[in-house]
Amino acid sequence: MEPTAQQIIDDLAGRLSRPAVLEDRSLRLIAYSSHDQPIDDVRESSILRRRAAPDVTRWLTAIGVRQAHRPVRVPANPELGMLSRLCIPILWKDRPLGYLWFIDADESIDDDAIELCVENAERLAAMLHRDSVVRSLSSARLADAVQSLLSSSNAAEAAQILAEDGDFTAPDGVVAILVQGRSPDSTEPVDIDDPLSEGLAKHLRSAHRGTALHLVRKDHGVLVVASPSDRPARLGSWVTALMTSIDNELRARRLDRSVVLGIGGHRPRLELAADSYREARMAVDAATVLPGMTDPVYWSELGVNQIVVKLASMGERPPVPHAGLRALLDSPEAHPMIETLETYLDVAGNAQVTAERLNLHRTSLYYRLQRVEQLASTDLKDGLERLALHLAIKVARLTGDYDDTNGCGWRRTSRAQVPTRAG
Repeated sequence: MEPTAQQIIDDLAGRLSRPAVLEDRSLRLIAYSSHDQPIDDVRESSILRRRAAPDVTRWLTAIGVRQAHRPVRVPANPELGMLSRLCIPILWKDRPLGYLWFIDADESIDDDAIELCVENAERLAAMLHRDSVVRSLSSARLADAVQSLLSSSNAAEAAQILAEDGDFTAPDGVVAILVQGRSPDSTEPVDIDDPLSEGLAKHLRSAHRGTALHLVRKDHGVLVVASPSDRPARLGSWVTALMTSIDNELRARRLDRSVVLGIGGHRPRLELAADSYREARMAVDAATVLPGMTDPVYWSELGVNQIVVKLASMGERPPVPHAGLRALLDSPEAHPMIETLETYLDVAGNAQVTAERLNLHRTSLYYRLQRVEQLASTDLKDGLERLALHLAIKVARLTGDYDDTNGCGWRRTSRAQVPTRAG
C-alpha cells in the first residue's frame, strides 16, 4: 500500500533527525512531524494558524523562494523570529505544488540527505497532483452548479443537485453577497481573483459545512449563504469578518485595491438565489456610483434607491422619470446647475444646507434654482416634480449619462452600468 503524505513526512523527519513540514503552494499547512526539538516562532505560528503569516509570505516571495525549482537554503530572519531553513520545492512537471521544510540553523543537512528529500518530494508531488485533480473535478462540478443557480438557467435543477450532494442546506432561506474589487482612483471593477479566492477560503473555513456556496471571477466573487434574514443585525458581523479577511489578503500582496460589498434580499428557497444575486449586483453599483452610500450596501436598506437602480438596469433605454432633465443636458449653461439641483434635492430642499455644502451665497443658489425651473420647465415647489427630478438624476448616474467625477458633468452615452446576470 502506498504511504500517505503524513507517513512520508514522519519517515523523513526520523531519517534526518529533525522535524519536517509540508505546505502547499500558498504556504498552507498540509502535514508536519512531531517536534522533539526546539522550533522557532515562524514554525510554531504556521502550525497554529495552519498557514504562514502574511509577513513571512511576503519575505519568502521577495527573496525568490516561491519561484524556486530546486533545493534552496533560506537565511535566518531575526526580525521574524525565523531560523535558517532548507526548502525542497514539490514540483509536478515544473509546476510548484508545495514545499518541504526543515529547520537547519547549522546547515548540517548534507548532500545525501538533500537527495533523499528530493526523491521523496517527487513522491509527494504525485500525491498532491492526484489530490488536486480530484479536488478540481469536484470543484468544477460544484462551480457549474453554482453558476447555473445564479444564472437562473436551470436554477431548480442546480438547487436539487446541491441539496442531494450535501453541498448546501438552507431550511430558512438564502442571501446572496457580491464582493467586487475596485481601485482607489476609479469606479471600474478590477481583477482581484487571487486575493479574493484566498480571503474567501480563509473566511469560509469558519462557516459550517453546507451553509455557504461561493464562485470567484476575475473582478468579483459571489457567496450564497444560508440565512433567515438579510438584515444587518443578522449578517453584519459575518460580513465585516469577510471584508477583513479579503482586505488582509490584499495588504499581504501589497495591492492598491479595495472591495465593495453588496448584500441582496432574502429569498425563502435556494432556487431563488439568482434574484438575490441580481439585487446584490445592483447594490454594488449603487455603492460605487451614487453619492452618500455606505459600504457594505444592503439591498433591504436602499429604500427609494431600489427604484433608481432597477430603472437603470432596464436596458439600453431606461425610462426618463422627468423630460425636463434632457433640457438641462442640452443647455451648456446648465451643467453646473445639475450639481446644485441634486444637492438641493438630497437635503430635502433645505436652502441653507445646500448653500453651505456648495460654498455658495444664498442669492447665487436661488438664481441657479430659478434657472433650473426655467430650463427644465418645472416647479420646485411641487413635490411630485421634485421627486421625478431626483429620480432622474440618480438614474442618470447609474446609466452613465451623468458623471461628475471628472468635472465634465453630463455625458451622452447609453451604457447601462448595472449588470443583470452572473458573470
